[in-house]
Amino acid sequence: MEKPKIGSDDVFRPATHADRVDALRVLANALPGRRPVDKQLLLAAYELALEGVSRWGLAQAIREILQGSLGHGFLPSPPELRREIDRIMSPHVAARRREAEAARRYFWPDDDKPRALPGPKGNPEAVARWRARRSGEKAEAALKATSVPADPGLFADRQERSKRTAADAVHDFLSRQLRRSGFLETDQESEP
Repeated sequence: MEKPKIGSDDVFRPATHADRVDALRVLANALPGRRPVDKQLLLAAYELALEGVSRWGLAQAIREILQGSLGHGFLPSPPELRREIDRIMSPHVAARRREAEAARRYFWPDDDKPRALPGPKGNPEAVARWRARRSGEKAEAALKATSVPADPGLFADRQERSKRTAADAVHDFLSRQLRRSGFLETDQESEP
């Protein structure tokens, strides 16, 4: 069985009664254990211990127990089996808890509603100024949404730059750096 993604829903699919019985059958046949006085009582204890476990957690715990994770080679007691399942499931439970906490923390009930700042009340001149400013902002936003995203004045030499090679770009960059630092001016002054 491949390891599922941390916190995925497949990890938390509940184990059925048949899954729990199959797991106990595997453990009882593979590992030596004490001979129970009352088999029904022992099965009831395992059912109680395995209540609410997931199918994947149970299967993974059985696999790891058979690979020696308990440190002994005997049939685990009901609480010991439950502790092993809880140990295996702890990263998944923690991931689900973090996701739920993040969803709760960052949820804002009005996220879907458009929000605007409330207008001033009372003074009619202030309300008129606010409405004029707000309509100007809306017009600017509409113009910005439909216009070209880059200012053409900033990229007036765009066609020339697209024709340059990488060596030209590096040369231009280095010459600008040298001019800024003052090295290029001193070299030009000493040449004549």
